[in-house]
Amino acid sequence: MNTDQQLVINNFEEKLKVFTHAVSGKITSEEDFVISNTEVPTDTFNIILPKSPNIKNADKIRYEIDNFSIKGYPFSTWVDAQSLNNDWKELMQEYNLNEAERNAMMKLENTLNVGQNDAHQLIITPVKSKVDFMKYKEVFISLFTGSPEKDALESYFSKFSQAKLGAEVQMFIGCKDEITVSTGLLIESKDSYGIYDVMTKETFRGKGYGSEMFQFLLKQTKDKQKPVVLQASDDGKNIYKRFGFIDVGEMVVFE
Repeated sequence: MNTDQQLVINNFEEKLKVFTHAVSGKITSEEDFVISNTEVPTDTFNIILPKSPNIKNADKIRYEIDNFSIKGYPFSTWVDAQSLNNDWKELMQEYNLNEAERNAMMKLENTLNVGQNDAHQLIITPVKSKVDFMKYKEVFISLFTGSPEKDALESYFSKFSQAKLGAEVQMFIGCKDEITVSTGLLIESKDSYGIYDVMTKETFRGKGYGSEMFQFLLKQTKDKQKPVVLQASDDGKNIYKRFGFIDVGEMVVFE
């Protein structure tokens, strides 16, 4: 695994730890994997993240997966494509996990040349109060309307404590005419910044709000020399490339 891929995985691990701690869940962290168990039936936040192609403690992984199964908690596995060897494939097959999607692992070397944003359609503010957080949650959950995951996320966010988020986590909402239409999340780890949750309500898409939020997040980095990483769907890759991001790998998601 190259250094760029490791940056993506390390930042994602930081996100898992933060968002599991925020609901008083359980993190199992080993040399070869991390497992986040939020104690809520949500496969958005219950995640197995392999950190190495070599499984050193398969029994521990099975124990944690069995805990999910006993409680009826869905979960997902996010694995770097280069780590997806026969050992991990066989483990996925053992628990009837199927490939659900693939995301590009992307990196921006630094934010020294992030330009000023010409678009000022949104009023973007940090999430500081409970009212702000409820607006963030509303946009987030709106993407799951009509699915069982929506109720699970309601349960997850009802347990969420903003007080448990550290200074390295910055959440933002973007409003248009007093309507919250967009969200964004920036997480700083030791070696990188990670961008997550750039979401726009469905009825407000196609107006450039997501791009405006994204550029805003890039401008919030304090250490301009530090790289920025993210994971992108096929739909988002070209947008991020316009900001200077390059492909550094591929993440395979099993559910």
